[in-house]
Amino acid sequence: MTTAITPDHRPPERRKRPLIAFFDYADVFEDFYLHYGVSQKLFGTEWNNSGNHAFLALLQREVGDVIWYSFSLRPELSEAEHRGTGCKIKMLSSSWLHRKLWSAFYLPRCAWRWRGLYPAYATLASYLAPLSAGLVRTLRQDRPDFFFVQDYSSGKFDVLMMLSKLFRAPLVAYHSGSEADKYIGTAIRRLTLPRAHRVLASSGPELEMLADRYQVPRERLKVVLTPIEMTGHEPPDRSTACRETGLDPHRRYLLFVGRLDDKVKRVSSIIRAFGMIADKYPDADLLIAGDGTDRKELETAASLVSATRIKFLGWLSSTETKACLYTAAECLVLASSREGFPTVIGEAMACGTPVVSSQVGAVPELVVDGVTGWLFPSGDDAALARALDSALAQTPAAAASMRDQARLMAQRRVSPAAISTILQDCFRV
Repeated sequence: MTTAITPDHRPPERRKRPLIAFFDYADVFEDFYLHYGVSQKLFGTEWNNSGNHAFLALLQREVGDVIWYSFSLRPELSEAEHRGTGCKIKMLSSSWLHRKLWSAFYLPRCAWRWRGLYPAYATLASYLAPLSAGLVRTLRQDRPDFFFVQDYSSGKFDVLMMLSKLFRAPLVAYHSGSEADKYIGTAIRRLTLPRAHRVLASSGPELEMLADRYQVPRERLKVVLTPIEMTGHEPPDRSTACRETGLDPHRRYLLFVGRLDDKVKRVSSIIRAFGMIADKYPDADLLIAGDGTDRKELETAASLVSATRIKFLGWLSSTETKACLYTAAECLVLASSREGFPTVIGEAMACGTPVVSSQVGAVPELVVDGVTGWLFPSGDDAALARALDSALAQTPAAAASMRDQARLMAQRRVSPAAISTILQDCFRV
């Protein structure tokens, strides 16, 4: 029997648990996390608010040891222990060429004139960021057994596929919301994506697209949704939930949770739709939990609809607080123009809260119209208003039945018990 040789020509040590190298979607830390007020120190130790964290916590507990590798223009930490997931975080410098390209594109005073070149820049940057000598040295030292990659929509995936072959570590990828028509380096992806060990799609249509357009063998494809810790989202009784969050138990609430990026999340449409039905339901308020660059504009839009019945709660980091809000709400409301699988949908339904949502991405995997919530066509504000009307017009008996169905759907599709079996199979050669 021949022993596989790693690139440093040393045979790998036997491990009791596989070592999984995880890579997130962003080219570099500065391209994404800083926009949400997350420092490198917070990212490496405590910040725990993404689908990535849910996947990694489950992998660390049930499958193997995880190291999250992230790139930065200026790494401020080399290694940290993440308390929420139990995995290690390693911050690496992106390649020299990437740093030079990033600086040339963003820093000059006239950089705004070059925005028309963004597609070309994005393509080059996605390939150059992970082409880092520091990454190769670190991988030679760590010798991971598997690569786990968030999304497959850019050149970063192609580079990581090449490295996974070099280090003889099978690659598993999962879809997290990118749009197939906007993939970068599509021609190369037709060669690299079918070579992945497993590809985790977030919906049936996504799986079919991967099989038909990219010729990924169907036996390597699985539909897997973001795992939700059911014990952390056990719904309290509503009176307790209202007391814990300072809400009036005699009023009813529609709830949005997410980043305030109006182009994608379309929170302004939720505000307008609430305005269409507000007079019909004087006992109902709209709660907006989250933060982002569009908050001031959205607060202004809300003030024109109702100065007292639309409340901005800011960013919520506490699982307990979010669980109380979900429980207090009649429904969670999303109007996104695009999504993969929004973690907040799984969280809300784990608490037994129905969902009103645009019919995008993997949302219909959990939200069954009239059973666990209400679906409407993306961009149709009148249909959104009708869905909100349906949510508020329910009888108490119908509302209780829908809450039971929402909780049951979450247990079947996104509980750790449901997801861990699939992941254990994916990370097995």
